[in-house]
Amino acid sequence: MPQIFPMNWLMISMLVLMIFFLIKTHIFFFKPFKTINSKNWIKNNKLILNFKW
Repeated sequence: MPQIFPMNWLMISMLVLMIFFLIKTHIFFFKPFKTINSKNWIKNNKLILNFKW
């Protein structure tokens, strides 16, 4: 039992960090391109960020 709990905690923390960094990288990578879908992507990301955090 003691070994299962820390593994789950580490997995949850790693997933949260990965999601946070992926959102940041998406915002940073899609801004300079300025394609037709980039504006929609940024708007959706902003809405998701405002809704979640």
